[in-house]
Amino acid sequence: MLKLSPDLKASVCAQNQLVREDMPSRFASITVISLLSLYYLPFQTVCFFYVAIALIELVGLYVYNKLRRKVTLAGVVIFSLSAFVGILLFNAIPILLFLEPDAFPKLAGAMLLVIALNHSVVARSEWMFFGLLTALPIIFAVGYMIVSFLHSFASPVEIGIAVVILVLGAGYVAHSMRALNKMTDRLRQALSAAEAGSRAKSSFLAAMSHEIRTPLNAICGMAELIDEEDTDPKTKQERSLLLRQSAQALTGILNDVLDHAKVESGHIEINVTAASPQVEITSAVEMFRAPARAKGLQFSLNFSEDLPRYAEFDALRLRQVIGNLVSNAVKFTETGHIKVQVSSQQVDATCVLTVQVSDTGRGIAADQIPHLFAEFYRAVDKNAPTVPGTGLGLSIARRFARMMGGDISVRSVLKAGSCFSFTSQLKILEEPQSPPEFPNAKHVTDNPQALDHDLGVKSILLVDDTQSNRMVVRSFLKKSNVEIIEAEDGAKALKCLEQRPVDLVLLDMKMPIMDGEETLLEMARRGGRIAATPVIMLTANAATEDRQRFLALGALGYIAKPVKKSVLLSEIRSVSAVSHEAKTAL
Repeated sequence: MLKLSPDLKASVCAQNQLVREDMPSRFASITVISLLSLYYLPFQTVCFFYVAIALIELVGLYVYNKLRRKVTLAGVVIFSLSAFVGILLFNAIPILLFLEPDAFPKLAGAMLLVIALNHSVVARSEWMFFGLLTALPIIFAVGYMIVSFLHSFASPVEIGIAVVILVLGAGYVAHSMRALNKMTDRLRQALSAAEAGSRAKSSFLAAMSHEIRTPLNAICGMAELIDEEDTDPKTKQERSLLLRQSAQALTGILNDVLDHAKVESGHIEINVTAASPQVEITSAVEMFRAPARAKGLQFSLNFSEDLPRYAEFDALRLRQVIGNLVSNAVKFTETGHIKVQVSSQQVDATCVLTVQVSDTGRGIAADQIPHLFAEFYRAVDKNAPTVPGTGLGLSIARRFARMMGGDISVRSVLKAGSCFSFTSQLKILEEPQSPPEFPNAKHVTDNPQALDHDLGVKSILLVDDTQSNRMVVRSFLKKSNVEIIEAEDGAKALKCLEQRPVDLVLLDMKMPIMDGEETLLEMARRGGRIAATPVIMLTANAATEDRQRFLALGALGYIAKPVKKSVLLSEIRSVSAVSHEAKTAL
């Protein structure tokens, strides 16, 4: 049986809708034309054609309702034949007028056919075949009028010229219909894409609302209970841990959303740098060792001997992909082990890095694996506890993997475990004589108290327009014996710097009156002591390009919000040391 393609069905549906919407004005015009024709044509003749056209319109109304429910081959055939017969019946009235001996009815008949032809071009081009089917009878009728009119006085050459002009006109009409058809196709596709985007947006907002509310519920609940005086220390510790875990989950959701937005807009690029693959992979994997052990899982990381010691690759995206795979393994495994095996295969000056993350978790059903890397998709297991997440992690990770010349694949057995394999292209480099320095990698201890006292600075200017942000930083630095001066915008910060020197500036980006970028530029312009004051950007502008931009403007450090105490203290100590070395060198 002949099958209708999706494109054909879409064209038929669009043309059917247009014919239906055009029906009232079309039939009203035919009624007026029939009444005016009575001045020249017999009543019985006009009534016959008018009733026949009315019956065809009723058939068209039946076909419209039929095609609106479902596009079938029978419906398409009836739709096409009814339109063809209808245009033949309509053509009869202009031709009969043209056959009258007087000049005016001849002109009126020709005018009616020109109007009908224009109508076919404009209103019958949603489906190209349908447009041509209704336009060709009109073109032949016009041709008949021209040839019969010229036959009485024109020479055969002149008639031939007229036919050529008629053919050119018919070709132009067909070309116009084709151009209009293509334009409507593009508009239809754009509308379909816009509707799909709207549905995706609604789905995205619904998914994000659920995922954000889950950790937010814990944060709000624990914040409400934090002031209870009769709470024992163990309960307070549990609540504090839940607060931190919920805040970290909320941060993870936000990072996924931002990465997804940047990937969709094409703003993410691969930034390759020279680094040690083993060092970067270890840093990505080891952060999950403690959570795995807390669940009683065995956790191992093994490297093959053929792994290059030094290579060129995007360390940030590599850590992000591996971190996502290991994080999922920890979240979805309740008992057993998690193994991370790293190997490589050298091809000339490059190598293919392979990282396999295997677990003994709940596994994934075979019918769910093909959808695993789709956006917002999450494997469902009604018999297992729900694990929070956005459904974006694997989708983003696979895109990053492919941008790095590799991919992510998965093997899984339900209730037995899974194995995710991540591959990436690395450019092998010779190992430098001295150990490579990684300016972006700073040692962060898990014990913030060890860093509380000796930060290397005695005074800090904290510039942020949000009081809660200033309160968080001030609380983090409470035990550091550092004098903290606060300013709400860049203009007030510059006034403070004019009045007194400070050892360090913690500067927000988005502020009223004068933002962080303007403040950095103004500090550099003023020169002297103000320009020499070290600055750490403390901002919610968390993209990689934002960090590079701020450092290029003169900032010595950068911390993306939300801020961890250990990261803040470590960054202050690091920038303080760099600033002290610079002053000593002078």
